[in-house]
Amino acid sequence: MPSLQRLIQTAFVALFLGSPFSLSALETQPLPGSWKDAINVAALPDGSLLVAQRSGLVDRLAFSGTDFQPASTWADLGEKGTSELLGFVVDPNFLSSGYVYAALRVKESEKLVVQITRWRQAEGKVVLNRVLVDGLPSGADRAGGVLKIGPDGRLWLGIGDGDAPAAEVTPANLRGVLLRYNSDGSIPADNPTPSSPVWAWGFRDPAGLAWQPDTGRLYALDRGPVIPRGTMDRLDLIEKATNYGWPKYLGRDFATGVARPVIYCSSGHSWIPGGAVFAIKGDWSGSLLFAGAGQGNLYRLSLDSKAPTKILFYEELVGGDLGPLVDITLGSDDQPYLLSKEKLYRVIP
Repeated sequence: MPSLQRLIQTAFVALFLGSPFSLSALETQPLPGSWKDAINVAALPDGSLLVAQRSGLVDRLAFSGTDFQPASTWADLGEKGTSELLGFVVDPNFLSSGYVYAALRVKESEKLVVQITRWRQAEGKVVLNRVLVDGLPSGADRAGGVLKIGPDGRLWLGIGDGDAPAAEVTPANLRGVLLRYNSDGSIPADNPTPSSPVWAWGFRDPAGLAWQPDTGRLYALDRGPVIPRGTMDRLDLIEKATNYGWPKYLGRDFATGVARPVIYCSSGHSWIPGGAVFAIKGDWSGSLLFAGAGQGNLYRLSLDSKAPTKILFYEELVGGDLGPLVDITLGSDDQPYLLSKEKLYRVIP
C-alpha cells in the first residue's frame, strides 16, 4: 500500500499535470562493482560501461558474452586528488578519436574554477590531451558541472551559481548558465553572442541534459532550493538566448521574458535530479528518464512531440533501497543503465 505521503504526492502531481500519473515498482539487475561517491555512467562502443567517481577515478565494466565483468580501474581524471570531477562524457567518435571529456573543479590561485578537459585513450592508458576551457567560476556549492555532447557535436556545460550573491549571478559573470562550445573549446559562431559561450541562463544548479531524439529539443533539469518537505527542482525546455529565472524566480514562477518550467517540484516532493536520457527502445521509447537522489526514484515522462511543454504521462518508479540515484545512460544495447552513489543497475522496463 502506498504511504500517506505518496498518496499526497500523487494527488499533487496529478493536479499539477492534468495528465495520467503512475507510481510503480522499479525492476533492476545489479551489476558488478561498488563505489563510495559515483556520479556518472557512460557507455563505450564495445559494450563496456564506465563509472566515474567524484574523485576522478573511472572504472570500466567490460562486457563479455552476456555478462559484465568485475569493475577495474580505467582512468584517473582527478590526477590523484588534485581536482574534483563534476561531469564526464565519451566522444561519440571514440573508436577513431579515443577521446573522453571531463568537467573538473580545481583550485587556481586560491580560487575554485571549472575546467573542460579532453583525455585520450592510447596504448592502454588514458592521459590528459588538452585543457580546452579554463577559469570558469565555481564555488564550494552548486557548481553544476553536467557535461554532454549534443546532436550538433558541440560540448554543453551547465554551470551553477556557486552560491554567489544574487547580484553576481549573471550571464556576463558566467554564473547560473548553460554554455556551448565547439569540441576544441572555441565558441561556435551561431551562439546567441558569437564572442560568448552562453546559450541560456537563469539556472541554480544544472544537473541533467537530454535531447529528444525525433525533434532535437533539449530539456534540462535544475536543482532548486530546499523548502519544507521538498525541493523546488525544475524541468525546462531549453531555447536559445532564454532566461530561466534564477535567482529572482524559482519553481513555477515566471514573468515576461522568463521561461515557464515544464514541471517543477513543490512541498511534499523531492527529486534532487541527476542525469537524464531519452529512451529509444521498447515500451519506454520516446520517454524522458531521469535519476533522483531525493527519494531514490527513477522518473519517466512522456512529452507531446507537437507541444513540447505538454506532459502526457508522468511516472515515479520507486527504487526501494537503491539509495540516492545520480545518473542514467543508454548502453550500446540501447538499454537504460542506472547509477546510484554506490551501485550500477541494468533497468528492466
